[in-house]
Amino acid sequence: MAARTWSAAEKFKNNMKIKTGTVVPLLAALTLIAATVSDAHNPGGKPDPMNASLEKLKGADFEQSFLQQMIQHHRSGIEMAKLASDHTKRSELREFAEKMIAAQQQEIDQMTKWLNEWFKASPKEVANEAADKEMKMHTSMLSEKHDADFDKAFLEMMPKHHHMAVEMAEQAEKKGDDAEASSHRGRDGGASRKESNASGVERTRVENCERSATGN
Repeated sequence: MAARTWSAAEKFKNNMKIKTGTVVPLLAALTLIAATVSDAHNPGGKPDPMNASLEKLKGADFEQSFLQQMIQHHRSGIEMAKLASDHTKRSELREFAEKMIAAQQQEIDQMTKWLNEWFKASPKEVANEAADKEMKMHTSMLSEKHDADFDKAFLEMMPKHHHMAVEMAEQAEKKGDDAEASSHRGRDGGASRKESNASGVERTRVENCERSATGN
Protein backbone atom coordinates (compact mmCIF):
# COMPACT_ATOMS: atom_id res chain seq x y z
CA MET A 1 0.00 0.00 0.00
CA ALA A 2 1.37 3.43 -0.95
CA ALA A 3 2.37 5.76 1.84
CA ARG A 4 -0.26 8.31 2.81
CA THR A 5 0.53 11.91 1.83
CA TRP A 6 -0.86 14.44 4.27
CA SER A 7 -1.95 17.86 3.11
CA ALA A 8 -0.94 20.99 4.99
CA ALA A 9 -4.49 21.31 6.26
CA GLU A 10 -4.44 17.78 7.69
CA LYS A 11 -1.05 18.37 9.32
CA PHE A 12 -2.39 21.59 10.83
CA LYS A 13 -5.38 19.79 12.33
CA ASN A 14 -3.48 16.75 13.56
CA ASN A 15 -0.86 18.89 15.30
CA MET A 16 -3.12 21.54 16.82
CA LYS A 17 -3.05 19.60 20.09
CA ILE A 18 0.71 20.10 20.31
CA LYS A 19 0.23 23.85 20.23
CA THR A 20 -2.29 23.92 23.03
CA GLY A 21 -1.25 20.99 25.19
CA THR A 22 1.59 22.89 26.84
CA VAL A 23 -0.62 25.64 28.19
CA VAL A 24 -1.42 25.45 31.91
CA PRO A 25 -4.17 27.83 33.12
CA LEU A 26 -2.64 29.80 35.97
CA LEU A 27 -4.83 32.80 36.65
CA ALA A 28 -7.16 30.82 38.93
CA ALA A 29 -4.53 31.16 41.67
CA LEU A 30 -4.80 34.94 41.69
CA THR A 31 -7.17 36.81 44.00
CA LEU A 32 -7.26 40.36 42.74
CA ILE A 33 -9.97 42.99 42.40
CA ALA A 34 -12.92 42.69 40.03
CA ALA A 35 -12.47 43.27 36.33
CA THR A 36 -15.04 43.27 33.58
CA VAL A 37 -14.29 40.91 30.69
CA SER A 38 -15.50 41.80 27.24
CA ASP A 39 -15.15 39.87 24.01
CA ALA A 40 -12.70 40.52 21.19
CA HIS A 41 -15.15 42.67 19.23
CA ASN A 42 -15.02 46.43 19.03
CA PRO A 43 -17.85 48.51 20.54
CA GLY A 44 -19.41 48.84 17.10
CA GLY A 45 -19.86 45.07 16.92
CA LYS A 46 -17.12 44.53 14.38
CA PRO A 47 -14.55 41.73 14.80
CA ASP A 48 -11.06 42.65 15.93
CA PRO A 49 -8.54 43.17 13.10
CA MET A 50 -7.08 39.66 13.29
CA ASN A 51 -10.38 37.79 13.23
CA ALA A 52 -11.74 40.11 10.54
CA SER A 53 -8.79 39.38 8.26
CA LEU A 54 -9.13 35.61 8.79
CA GLU A 55 -12.87 35.41 8.12
CA LYS A 56 -12.49 35.75 4.35
CA LEU A 57 -9.70 33.18 4.05
CA LYS A 58 -9.81 29.41 3.66
CA GLY A 59 -7.53 26.45 3.00
CA ALA A 60 -3.79 27.02 2.93
CA ASP A 61 -4.24 30.81 2.85
CA PHE A 62 -6.15 30.64 6.13
CA GLU A 63 -3.65 28.26 7.73
CA GLN A 64 -0.63 30.40 6.91
CA SER A 65 -2.31 33.64 7.95
CA PHE A 66 -3.61 32.01 11.14
CA LEU A 67 -0.10 30.93 12.14
CA GLN A 68 1.45 34.29 11.25
CA GLN A 69 -1.13 36.26 13.18
CA MET A 70 -1.23 33.94 16.19
CA ILE A 71 2.55 34.31 16.46
CA GLN A 72 2.08 38.09 16.45
CA HIS A 73 -0.69 37.75 19.04
CA HIS A 74 1.54 35.66 21.33
CA ARG A 75 4.46 38.07 20.95
CA SER A 76 2.18 40.87 22.13
CA GLY A 77 1.08 38.80 25.13
CA ILE A 78 4.71 38.18 26.03
CA GLU A 79 5.48 41.91 25.89
CA MET A 80 2.63 42.64 28.29
CA ALA A 81 3.65 39.80 30.60
CA LYS A 82 7.24 41.04 30.77
CA LEU A 83 6.02 44.23 32.42
CA ALA A 84 5.00 42.27 35.50
CA SER A 85 8.62 41.79 36.54
CA ASP A 86 8.92 45.39 37.78
CA HIS A 87 5.36 46.77 37.69
CA THR A 88 3.70 44.65 40.38
CA LYS A 89 4.47 43.77 43.97
CA ARG A 90 2.44 40.57 43.80
CA SER A 91 4.59 37.46 43.60
CA GLU A 92 1.61 35.50 42.23
CA LEU A 93 1.34 37.82 39.25
CA ARG A 94 5.08 37.76 38.58
CA GLU A 95 5.08 33.96 38.70
CA PHE A 96 2.12 33.78 36.37
CA ALA A 97 3.79 36.17 33.92
CA GLU A 98 7.01 34.14 33.89
CA LYS A 99 5.13 30.92 33.15
CA MET A 100 2.98 32.62 30.54
CA ILE A 101 6.08 33.91 28.75
CA ALA A 102 7.61 30.42 28.69
CA ALA A 103 4.41 28.77 27.46
CA GLN A 104 3.71 31.38 24.79
CA GLN A 105 7.31 31.25 23.54
CA GLN A 106 7.08 27.46 23.26
CA GLU A 107 3.94 27.86 21.15
CA ILE A 108 5.64 30.49 18.98
CA ASP A 109 8.53 28.08 18.37
CA GLN A 110 6.10 25.32 17.38
CA MET A 111 4.12 27.54 15.01
CA THR A 112 7.35 28.89 13.50
CA LYS A 113 8.36 25.29 12.80
CA TRP A 114 5.01 24.60 11.09
CA LEU A 115 5.35 27.71 8.93
CA ASN A 116 8.72 26.51 7.72
CA GLU A 117 7.69 22.87 7.22
CA TRP A 118 4.36 23.49 5.52
CA PHE A 119 4.88 26.79 3.68
CA LYS A 120 8.65 27.36 3.58
CA ALA A 121 7.94 30.66 5.34
CA SER A 122 9.19 32.54 8.38
CA PRO A 123 7.21 34.68 10.83
CA LYS A 124 6.62 38.21 9.63
CA GLU A 125 7.74 41.10 11.78
CA VAL A 126 4.14 42.36 11.57
CA ALA A 127 1.44 40.08 10.17
CA ASN A 128 -1.49 42.44 10.81
CA GLU A 129 -0.71 46.15 10.97
CA ALA A 130 -4.05 47.24 12.44
CA ALA A 131 -3.79 44.68 15.24
CA ASP A 132 -0.16 45.62 15.84
CA LYS A 133 -1.17 49.25 16.34
CA GLU A 134 -3.89 48.30 18.85
CA MET A 135 -1.67 45.89 20.80
CA LYS A 136 1.17 48.40 21.05
CA MET A 137 -1.30 50.96 22.39
CA HIS A 138 -2.50 48.48 25.04
CA THR A 139 1.06 47.60 26.03
CA SER A 140 1.96 51.29 26.29
CA MET A 141 -1.06 51.96 28.51
CA LEU A 142 -0.15 49.03 30.73
CA SER A 143 3.48 50.15 31.00
CA GLU A 144 2.39 53.43 32.58
CA LYS A 145 0.75 51.67 35.55
CA HIS A 146 2.32 50.24 38.70
CA ASP A 147 1.36 48.20 41.74
CA ALA A 148 -2.42 47.92 42.31
CA ASP A 149 -3.23 49.95 39.20
CA PHE A 150 -1.09 47.62 37.12
CA ASP A 151 -2.62 44.51 38.70
CA LYS A 152 -6.14 45.68 37.89
CA ALA A 153 -5.26 46.75 34.33
CA PHE A 154 -3.39 43.50 33.67
CA LEU A 155 -6.39 41.41 34.72
CA GLU A 156 -8.68 43.56 32.61
CA MET A 157 -6.53 43.35 29.48
CA MET A 158 -5.47 39.70 29.56
CA PRO A 159 -8.98 38.17 29.28
CA LYS A 160 -9.70 40.43 26.31
CA HIS A 161 -6.37 39.53 24.76
CA HIS A 162 -6.99 35.79 25.16
CA HIS A 163 -10.57 36.08 23.94
CA MET A 164 -9.21 37.28 20.61
CA ALA A 165 -7.28 34.01 20.40
CA VAL A 166 -10.44 32.08 21.35
CA GLU A 167 -12.23 33.48 18.32
CA MET A 168 -9.25 32.83 16.05
CA ALA A 169 -9.07 29.22 17.26
CA GLU A 170 -12.83 28.80 16.79
CA GLN A 171 -12.40 29.90 13.17
CA ALA A 172 -9.66 27.30 12.75
CA GLU A 173 -11.91 24.67 14.30
CA LYS A 174 -14.84 25.48 12.01
CA LYS A 175 -12.78 25.80 8.85
CA GLY A 176 -10.93 22.60 9.72
CA ASP A 177 -14.25 20.78 10.03
CA ASP A 178 -15.39 22.22 6.69
CA ALA A 179 -12.18 21.05 5.02
CA GLU A 180 -12.58 17.58 6.49
CA ALA A 181 -16.15 17.38 5.20
CA SER A 182 -15.05 18.19 1.68
CA SER A 183 -12.11 15.80 1.75
CA HIS A 184 -13.16 12.30 2.88
CA ARG A 185 -14.62 13.10 6.32
CA GLY A 186 -13.68 10.51 8.87
CA ARG A 187 -10.21 9.58 7.64
CA ASP A 188 -8.89 10.97 10.90
CA GLY A 189 -11.63 10.94 13.50
CA GLY A 190 -9.53 12.74 16.08
CA ALA A 191 -8.69 15.75 13.95
CA SER A 192 -11.65 17.95 14.80
CA ARG A 193 -11.36 17.06 18.49
CA LYS A 194 -7.73 18.17 18.51
CA GLU A 195 -8.65 21.47 16.90
CA SER A 196 -11.38 21.91 19.49
CA ASN A 197 -8.62 21.90 22.12
CA ALA A 198 -7.27 25.14 20.64
CA SER A 199 -10.41 27.13 21.37
CA GLY A 200 -11.06 25.17 24.57
CA VAL A 201 -7.72 26.09 26.13
CA GLU A 202 -8.13 29.75 25.24
CA ARG A 203 -11.66 29.74 26.69
CA THR A 204 -10.23 28.32 29.92
CA ARG A 205 -7.75 31.19 30.07
CA VAL A 206 -10.58 33.72 29.81
CA GLU A 207 -12.77 31.91 32.36
CA ASN A 208 -9.90 31.71 34.82
CA CYS A 209 -9.26 35.44 34.43
CA GLU A 210 -12.88 36.13 35.38
CA ARG A 211 -12.73 33.73 38.32
CA SER A 212 -9.45 35.20 39.55
CA ALA A 213 -10.62 38.77 39.29
CA THR A 214 -13.77 38.14 41.30
CA GLY A 215 -12.05 35.88 43.86
CA ASN A 216 -14.47 32.95 43.18
